[in-house]
Amino acid sequence: MDYFKNAPISDLPFVFFAGLLFDFQAIVYALSFFHLLSLLPFKFINKPSFQLTLRIIFTIGLSFIVLMNCIDTEFYKIKTRRSGIELFTMVGDPANSVGQYLVHYWWLLLIFILFVAIIYYFFPRFKQIQQPKQPLLTLIITLIPLSLLFLGARGGFYKKPIRSFDAARYVDAQWVSATINSPTQLLTSYNTLVPTRLAYFNDTEVLALFNPIQTSKPYFNSKEKPNIVLIILESFGRDYCGFLNNKERYTPFLDSLATKSITYTNAYSAGTTSMESIPAIFTSLPSLLDVPFINSNFQNNTLHGIHYYLDKGGYNCSFYYGADNGSMGFDNYLKINGPIDYVGLNEYPSKVSDHDGSWGIWDEPYLQYFAEELGKRKAPFFSSVFTLTSHDPYKIPTQYKKVFKGGPLPIHRSVQYTDYALSQFFKKAEKQPWFKNTIFIITADHPSHSTDAYFYGPSGRYEIPLLIYSPKYFKKAAIDSGTVSQCDIMPTVLSLAGCKNKFFAFGSNLLDTNNHYAINYANGILQLLQYPYCLELLPNNIVSMHDQVKDLPIKQARYLLTEPEKELQLLMQKQLKARYQTYINSLIDNKFFGD
Repeated sequence: MDYFKNAPISDLPFVFFAGLLFDFQAIVYALSFFHLLSLLPFKFINKPSFQLTLRIIFTIGLSFIVLMNCIDTEFYKIKTRRSGIELFTMVGDPANSVGQYLVHYWWLLLIFILFVAIIYYFFPRFKQIQQPKQPLLTLIITLIPLSLLFLGARGGFYKKPIRSFDAARYVDAQWVSATINSPTQLLTSYNTLVPTRLAYFNDTEVLALFNPIQTSKPYFNSKEKPNIVLIILESFGRDYCGFLNNKERYTPFLDSLATKSITYTNAYSAGTTSMESIPAIFTSLPSLLDVPFINSNFQNNTLHGIHYYLDKGGYNCSFYYGADNGSMGFDNYLKINGPIDYVGLNEYPSKVSDHDGSWGIWDEPYLQYFAEELGKRKAPFFSSVFTLTSHDPYKIPTQYKKVFKGGPLPIHRSVQYTDYALSQFFKKAEKQPWFKNTIFIITADHPSHSTDAYFYGPSGRYEIPLLIYSPKYFKKAAIDSGTVSQCDIMPTVLSLAGCKNKFFAFGSNLLDTNNHYAINYANGILQLLQYPYCLELLPNNIVSMHDQVKDLPIKQARYLLTEPEKELQLLMQKQLKARYQTYINSLIDNKFFGD
């Protein structure tokens, strides 16, 4: 219940009854083959071999439902949404060893095996079935259950079968993931891989509200081009950072670095998985599909990202990740975006001794290696590194287990270790000749577990650190409390690098004073963030807005809104629809580029 602490409790009865609708749909789909075979009007259905086949098919169907929900028992705590078709692409990923998850969550495996045994054992005992002699009666007996199954598969008397986002018809948006089930989300994401073209506005109207084609303007007057290093910290949520909470947390080094940096106190991730962060950071694309863009039917669209434009500007571009080459499709996606040297586990010199046994290379040795590698890069360079130790199962090297005490959650200790590894990286980097002329951008891919229910809410689940550090180029520390997102990183890097290109982006330069927005999508619900407000667009154009400071829902009823809030809600609604229409139609038309 901690994940739904801010949702209205009065909705619980509706959550339960609406949930039955989605549960029935999932059961119908999972057991569809069983039902069809059971209704065959032939004598051979009484044979023991056929009945054993039915029993096995029944067990497999229900076991699949149990399996999906067992997986989301823990996975939901990280993603804060039900798993869809993307789960199977993640499991097939070289870095996602099924074995390590089975060991780490052994108790879930036992529960699953127990349920499978119960399902098989309690399958109804077979009784001889006498077929009616009248053909008409046989037809009626067959058609009635088939009709009920058809209605169950559609979820009722609707023009279209219900999908996961239809839960928002019955309950508050925050209850959607509790109302649906994991098999339903799987079916929804599988069936919505190809979206429908949108027409909220005509072409002129949508461009007046939001034009994704931008022109990069050099931020510095100097002809000297800075090196730019982007550091992406695995699973670092706002909750773990002291400098974003005004109290001691688990990031003492980042806290100290923030006092010398431009710090963005209201920064948001594109989603809740690593695969959603890469398109947002490197191509300025939000995650607005039921599956990450990297796994979608559009993964081979033409994309011009950071590396494409920086390469034109004479930059040497590289990406470092200590996991298996090919992990999560990062290498293929980044190479589609422009010329880049991808450096993975295959290229690391001590891949056996420094391997964590789960994901890849421990953060401390890998960041030391990264610092050395940067010295070999031809200036000016743009280089990124993605850490990994603070990923489930949150292991840290044995020698540090007594050094870092952590907190109430396992991830806290691995965050402390990664923060320390980062401090050692900067200690080494400061001594290198390339350091003085380098700008560092530090952010996270997405948040993770928390003990605070706020960080499972509409905005809290996306809040991450974001700061820019450079003793040479940004000598004065500053705090920016405006709304920013991962999509703003690409326009910022192009500006810092002195590029003068037209490009396609959903973000804007972090160093500009223009209004910024963050856009997210989960369970069929769109939301637009502009601190302190969060506007949600539900199916059938139902709009709700939340005040993140008060943490209270501002209902649609106009008497609860001040006049400025009414105007803001209307503006944000238009901005959200314009961005969503631009995203979907550009996706279909393959126009995610500006030159």
